[in-house]
Amino acid sequence: MTVDLPDSGKMFPGPGSDAINNNCLACHSAGMVLNRPALPKSTWQAEVTKMIQNYKAPVASEDVAAIVDHLTHTKGAE
Repeated sequence: MTVDLPDSGKMFPGPGSDAINNNCLACHSAGMVLNRPALPKSTWQAEVTKMIQNYKAPVASEDVAAIVDHLTHTKGAE
């Protein structure tokens, strides 16, 4: 039996990915996030806010909008 585990060295792709790579990869693999269903921007905003407020994720406040924008661009639903 073989098991394929997510590649923990994978980074979020594309332009504007610096904020999400610098703030989110400490706790999440890019693969784990990118395998989630597509969500609307308001839901991505709520997820990022939850990570900061509930789980005390050390996300720089100036990076929040860029993270939400990147998630919406990469995994956004209309």
